[in-house]
Amino acid sequence: MQKNQYFKKVFQDLKKSGKMKSGKSGKLDYSDLKILEYWVRIVRSNPESVNKVVAIRLMDESSRMAVVNGFIDVLGVYIKPKRVSRKKKALPREADLDLPFDDDDFFEEERSFESDLDKLDLDTEYCDGRFLRQICRYRKEVKFGCQTQVAENLLKVISDVDASSMAPFLYRRVLNVICENFEAYAMKRIAGGISDDDRIYKRVQKVKETFRLNDDELEMLVYMWLHNRSELELDDEGEFFGRRRRHFGPPNVSQAMLYELSRATGFDKDYVSKLLSGDSALRRLNLCNEDMEIPSEVQSYLNGYGDSTGLKAFRLAEPGTIPFSELQGGNPDARLVLDLIKNHDRKHPLNILFYGVEGSGKTELAKAIAKEVGLPLWEVSIDADNMEVGRRMESRAQGLMYYRVRSAILADWQCEQQPGIIMIDEADLVLNGFEKGSLNHFFESVRTPIIWITNSLRFTEGSTRRRFDFSMSFKGLAKDERLNMFESVLRAQDAQSMLTPEEKLKLVVEYPAMAGGFTLAVQHTRDLLASGAATQAYPTMARILKAHTQLLGIQTGTLRDVECHAPSYSLSGLNMEGSVDEVMEVVTNYDAVWKSLDESSAPNSLNILLYGPPGTGKTEFVRHLARTLGRNLVIRKASDLLGMFVGQTEAQIAAAFEEAERTKSILFFDEADSFLRDRSGAFQGHEVSKVNEILTRMENFKGIFIAATNFNDSLDSASRRRFALKLGFGYLKPEGVRHLWNVFFPSVQCPDSVVELPMLTPGDFNAVNGRLRYLPESSRSAGRIEAELRKELQAKDAHAGRTMGF
Repeated sequence: MQKNQYFKKVFQDLKKSGKMKSGKSGKLDYSDLKILEYWVRIVRSNPESVNKVVAIRLMDESSRMAVVNGFIDVLGVYIKPKRVSRKKKALPREADLDLPFDDDDFFEEERSFESDLDKLDLDTEYCDGRFLRQICRYRKEVKFGCQTQVAENLLKVISDVDASSMAPFLYRRVLNVICENFEAYAMKRIAGGISDDDRIYKRVQKVKETFRLNDDELEMLVYMWLHNRSELELDDEGEFFGRRRRHFGPPNVSQAMLYELSRATGFDKDYVSKLLSGDSALRRLNLCNEDMEIPSEVQSYLNGYGDSTGLKAFRLAEPGTIPFSELQGGNPDARLVLDLIKNHDRKHPLNILFYGVEGSGKTELAKAIAKEVGLPLWEVSIDADNMEVGRRMESRAQGLMYYRVRSAILADWQCEQQPGIIMIDEADLVLNGFEKGSLNHFFESVRTPIIWITNSLRFTEGSTRRRFDFSMSFKGLAKDERLNMFESVLRAQDAQSMLTPEEKLKLVVEYPAMAGGFTLAVQHTRDLLASGAATQAYPTMARILKAHTQLLGIQTGTLRDVECHAPSYSLSGLNMEGSVDEVMEVVTNYDAVWKSLDESSAPNSLNILLYGPPGTGKTEFVRHLARTLGRNLVIRKASDLLGMFVGQTEAQIAAAFEEAERTKSILFFDEADSFLRDRSGAFQGHEVSKVNEILTRMENFKGIFIAATNFNDSLDSASRRRFALKLGFGYLKPEGVRHLWNVFFPSVQCPDSVVELPMLTPGDFNAVNGRLRYLPESSRSAGRIEAELRKELQAKDAHAGRTMGF
């Protein structure tokens, strides 16, 4: 369309719309007729509450003219000609009211309106003179053919009438004129009904069907939907809305609200109270609150936005990518959950809780269980796109909480037709914020199995926790668990050959992500490779996992925790107290017993204490044991365990023991003197509690626990007694010095002067090797190596024996 034609069309459209009259022609829709219905009841019960502006606006033209004529009939008698003598004259008859305009003895049409008023008496004893003047103006201007416009002007005047502008008996007569004509109009429109394809009516019926409402409950809901519209604004609005108190929880029906609902719907107040309390659908589904607000998704749907899927707010969960057998098939807790759901009879509730570390596979396990038992998994939506309940965060949180509970109930109804499982992910808000009585009722009424998923139970009350039929705690995955999970992700993505075994191990050790993180990395890397991008699998995946773990605050690891630091390792060079062969024999024999232990077995642990100066080989000995037995190693340093908050240290100690026992790994606490210090000199309660926590865990542990310390004399005496093996590590003897020299510097002859050096440790050789290994071969002479070793000895003196181990 050309630019000059465009605005011509706009002009014509605006011109047409400007000629439109107030009031609707033809059939009204469902919501318009409901508003008229409510007004009829309101007017009949209390005419004083009618909003004259709204009532006049809603009527058609003929009804408005009837109001105008009735208004003139009521007040016109107070307009009369001025008396021409002082003699008393009778009040003019109704038929004489037009006399001043018809008799030339009183007026001439050419005179101004003000001159005409001079010839009239306006009886203002019972009525404000401004209304009488407007009636006179109307009568005169009608004679000039301006009836439509002047009628609208007079209607505006009628809308301003209030009880203070005239005597009470006149005000009641004016109200009766408005109410009688409005009711006649409303009844005529209501009798005409709605069209067969009325979209609002169809949506109202869909709401009734979705929430299983009876006719009377639906009536309540419809009024709450419409009552805030400008077409239902009452003159006594403050009477209703001023008395309400805002609070959170189930609807608290006030007397004002009962009166308003009763007056508009025609129900008895006691019956309205019953519909809004107890076990009604409106109450159980939280479809209204004390302010007569309905859920935003229901409001939006009734207003014509979106389809009915927004009412249900639950959907089929995406299928899982890892089979149950690979994900948690060996976990007896997961197997029990599977059996409980598979054999559930749907005659009683079944609530199962998955809780624990974020990203540890809770949602993935729920999907795997649903797939294993062959049932659909209905996921209660986490995001509520239609949630616009109030501007305050509390209101939005409360609305979202009700939204999710309502969705779970609807999902339960869906499962009556086809059995399934409900999953409520990120359930913290419901478990921690929902009113206890309503939450308990919900637990008891839903017959479909529900899997609740949350990362934390910190604020969940004990009474709520007791409602769960079974719960499963999820901890962080150990190295081998992550490796198995990573292998499953690669198989699910058909990307097994993307990485070498060494690259897979390095990724799971250095970036301890969960299933979601590894799935993300594999998908993006595979897509990049398929698109022909100039990239390689391992570096791309490592970069994605690094960004993912940093974003989530996951502490990264290093291969140094699972690999030997030295070029090679043997026990022969170490200066250990006792028989090394005997120690290895004890450890090997215990390992055979350890393999037979299961959940029902009594606690049976082998606790080993390693003590001695820094760098004497304690940590490397632990790694040697792990490699010899083929066990994983869970290493915790003081910085990993000591927390700044009350109880945090104890919790992290407990988590370390639980992880090691679950994964059948060797547990190693380095720098154990930091939390096993003698309690006799403790000044703070936490100094005692962390020692008690370790001792309790040691007694109930199933596995090998090793603690290392540089300060044996400072350990708590009770803790020392609980170690079956105590191995001391001393400085290297001459034969040990020569052995370590040959391990680290095999191409250089060890001088006798080095063999005689005191206080040398394997850690000293490792430190010197780290500084010299990248120098040319010619620079790594015996003299240079000896000089560097002597520097290490000097550093020990400067730091009072405290140095880094290796």
